[in-house]
Amino acid sequence: MMTKIVTDTDGFLKLREDWEKLTKIDPDATYYSTFEFNYTWWLTFGQDPGKELFIVCHYRDRELVAIAPLMIRQIDKKIAKCNVLCFLGKGDYFSFITDSSRFKSSILMKELFRTIEQHSSKWDKIELTHLQMDTKLLRYLLRHDRYSQYTEYLTSCSRINRDGFDSYEQFEKEMVDTKMKHKRIKLLRETGYRFRCVSGGQTRDIYEQIAQVHQLEKKYLLEMKGRKERRSLFEDRGMERFLRRLFEDNDHILLFYLESGDGEIIIYKCCYLYQGVLYGWNTGYSPKFSHYHGISDVLLMEMIRSLFEDDRADQIDFGAGTYPWKFRWTNQFSVSYTFAMWNESSRQSRLLRMLVRYRELLRAVKQIRNAH
Repeated sequence: MMTKIVTDTDGFLKLREDWEKLTKIDPDATYYSTFEFNYTWWLTFGQDPGKELFIVCHYRDRELVAIAPLMIRQIDKKIAKCNVLCFLGKGDYFSFITDSSRFKSSILMKELFRTIEQHSSKWDKIELTHLQMDTKLLRYLLRHDRYSQYTEYLTSCSRINRDGFDSYEQFEKEMVDTKMKHKRIKLLRETGYRFRCVSGGQTRDIYEQIAQVHQLEKKYLLEMKGRKERRSLFEDRGMERFLRRLFEDNDHILLFYLESGDGEIIIYKCCYLYQGVLYGWNTGYSPKFSHYHGISDVLLMEMIRSLFEDDRADQIDFGAGTYPWKFRWTNQFSVSYTFAMWNESSRQSRLLRMLVRYRELLRAVKQIRNAH
């Protein structure tokens, strides 16, 4: 039995074969768990001096059986700096990767956390977010005498399961109302749209097209609607480099879109495809077609129809967030949690917690004053 911590990019790359083997046999693994996603993310953002790899690997008989894909992120709080131990990457689902087919998952989790605690001098706080219910990691945290008190509800993630319906016709009958059907008929009549699906490995041009659409949508919402909160992933240099790397020759990336008769993208939705699940992560529409209400509904209808026709996937995952539009499409969802625990033995941690409590007190006093 042996546990080691990988802290350099070369060591990270050497894990590829074993990492990919583990994700294939771990039922809790999502696309956000894959080596491909995490390594691409690290190559893009890992050069930041405020980030340090901290991948915990547990071995049995020299065979890798558990991975905690973590890093240490330094946050500058002005008065003090905080070292936060967190997951690599950014996404809707995260977990530790384990071989629970041969080993008891609770024992593997215990070994990973023992190593984390043994290196507590490296971190001031652990912050593990987007822990999906019914996963081995969340069960371990909730059952733990100490860790359970730091584990709280975060959000929900809605899903459409193809297995819940015999056919698309049944799905449409139960879940699609007359208004949605009329939207599709009108859009088809006036634009002659075509439904398309391509992978990152099929075309290089499509990335440029969706980046332009997304940025035009952001500009339109700001200038015409006054919506300053809208951001474009493709305007962030780091994220743009990450997505471009991830897109290249990657058949795990699927782009669904409606194309007008003139060949323009009306609306698109990007997804990660992994083990039969489509994980939605980005969508955008052309301002030119903004006067058509419900174009996102039309795209979803076409996407869901394609699930039944081409057997590409079993589920569409809408990602994190409790929004009414998601529940108009499904009554099935999972719950995600977050685990946040301060390092009790760290002097820096005690100072930071004192600052947090002081800030909360000031906020409470301000609210009382405003109320009067």
